[in-house]
Amino acid sequence: MKLLLENWREFVRLNEAVNPATIEKIEAALKQGGGESYIVGGAVRDELMPDTPPSKDIDFLVRGLSLSDIVAALSPLGKVSQVGRSFGVVAATVDGEEFDFALPRTSETKTGEKHTEFDVETDPNAPVEADLGRRDFTINALAKDAEGNIVDLFGGQEDLKNKIIRAVGDPNERFEEDPLRMLRAIQFAVRFGFTIEPKTLDAIKRNIDGIGSVAGERLFMELAKAWTKGSHNTDILVSLLSETGVGKKIFGEDFDPHAIKAEGDPRDKTISNFIAFFLEGGDYTVMRPAKEVVQYLKLTQQAADNTKPVYEYAGGHRDKLPLVANVLRQIGMSEQADKIEEALQLPLSPSELAVSGTDMMQLGLRGKQIGDALMRTLDAIHNRQLDNTYDDIVGFIGQ
Repeated sequence: MKLLLENWREFVRLNEAVNPATIEKIEAALKQGGGESYIVGGAVRDELMPDTPPSKDIDFLVRGLSLSDIVAALSPLGKVSQVGRSFGVVAATVDGEEFDFALPRTSETKTGEKHTEFDVETDPNAPVEADLGRRDFTINALAKDAEGNIVDLFGGQEDLKNKIIRAVGDPNERFEEDPLRMLRAIQFAVRFGFTIEPKTLDAIKRNIDGIGSVAGERLFMELAKAWTKGSHNTDILVSLLSETGVGKKIFGEDFDPHAIKAEGDPRDKTISNFIAFFLEGGDYTVMRPAKEVVQYLKLTQQAADNTKPVYEYAGGHRDKLPLVANVLRQIGMSEQADKIEEALQLPLSPSELAVSGTDMMQLGLRGKQIGDALMRTLDAIHNRQLDNTYDDIVGFIGQ
């Protein structure tokens, strides 16, 4: 399974907007083919939000055309794929940008844990209102037609203005349709600094049992969005996971996350927050994270334990230690962070010593003796008994 660290394009988008000429070209092709197109969802939401970069993730809703008709209309513009045909979706690459084109959905029924396990019914002639009515939150149930007119049936623009996350229609029904939406409500609240409307918040608390059926990859993706795009509001994330009960429902009763201000690029922010969330409890395996992410957590746990010298547990992970130290310092473990930063000034593994195995053999050592001597040397250097120089080390070993 490819998770977020192995497929950043799933949730990290470049800030520059799609060229408007590309959008116009697509809309013109669909109109010429006899269709009626709308930009829907997050791209419309982000366009209406002040100080928010335009979304590079643009999805279209197309009426009046079958999937085959959409393919025929778009094929002259670029590569078209029908991998989502069973869901009423085709994908196209136009001017180097990727877009999804969907038929109006009239219903969808969850049939399994994965995000692909749905039975979907579509109708090319269904009104746009039918499709928007099945979306998760009012701020996402927005559409913009080819002339630039906004279709807003559920007060999404007003909720954007008032900074509110509100489910479309009955929140209980929306969360029963897809339990991941409960975590998405939290993610959007954290990301935008919005408040979850009381009925929606109450429905999350009453429906959290359903979130146990959500695939780990989907859970990781929503948390990663909160950790990266909402990194300035991680305290809100911790608070909402606790208030709603979602955190302990997913990760167990010992889940006790720390809120930090993660730094760096999206990858570093994700890893830093993962460490801070699971350092002191919680079953992170639910999300099946990449091995590298878990490795960072294990290093941090050993550092927090503070019973071994840094070189003993982190000899081959010099590159990971600055991030580990930063997280430890933020959660109040300054002593452990200091130890790491001091250790980084010294060799952390035998390969970083000023002598080699060949040098050891010339001193008459063989086999296990060489490894033991190199580890004793590391220990002496970290105890400030000698410097990492050839002469000091040879003199130390020859004693």
